[in-house]
Amino acid sequence: MNRAWGLALLLGAGSWSAAALAEIRVSVPAPFQLLAVQEGKILDEHSATLKEGVAQLLIRYDGVEESRTSSDNDTHHLSEPQVVRVERHSGQLQLLPDVAAGALNSGEQMAAFAKAPKLSLDDGQGQPVAFTQDELASQGLQLGIDWPERLADYNRDGGVAALALIAPAQAVQGASPRPLSASGLEAQLQQLFLQADPALRKRFIGWAVPQL
Repeated sequence: MNRAWGLALLLGAGSWSAAALAEIRVSVPAPFQLLAVQEGKILDEHSATLKEGVAQLLIRYDGVEESRTSSDNDTHHLSEPQVVRVERHSGQLQLLPDVAAGALNSGEQMAAFAKAPKLSLDDGQGQPVAFTQDELASQGLQLGIDWPERLADYNRDGGVAALALIAPAQAVQGASPRPLSASGLEAQLQQLFLQADPALRKRFIGWAVPQL
């Protein structure tokens, strides 16, 4: 009986170790933000774990040009969301801008990169990792967007970096999209408000106050 229990524990430990090894840790340092992951789990806006095999990231560049005076706001140079598909079976991944050192210091450089972001992916030790990149077009105000759902739509439409197989995000056909949580919506409102210039902030406040 003791031997049977010992064997079961050994097998269970081996299975747990294999599952742990199958997870790939991916780092997406600033100025990039992680918006969504397929075949993995977001840990925070700069890191995630991916399952062994083919996985997908949705990231966005957010270059911050600091204001020269305290009365002005920082300028954010945002790219369109980028879909990154990669196949990996072990190790780590690190995503970086594919530019020379010091090439994103000025506002003009950030704006140019945001229009056409070139990415680099390596194994955390400087060795390049092959990947496929595509743009996920998003028009208008990016407020309250369910990014996992948008990524699922991209896959269903068969984009360049789409996953071959993907489970439907909504189990029931015609179901309404999942609402964004109050905390997530508040964070997006704050970010957009801080990105706006003073004139736009005043117009927004002038509209918002009567709605209270």
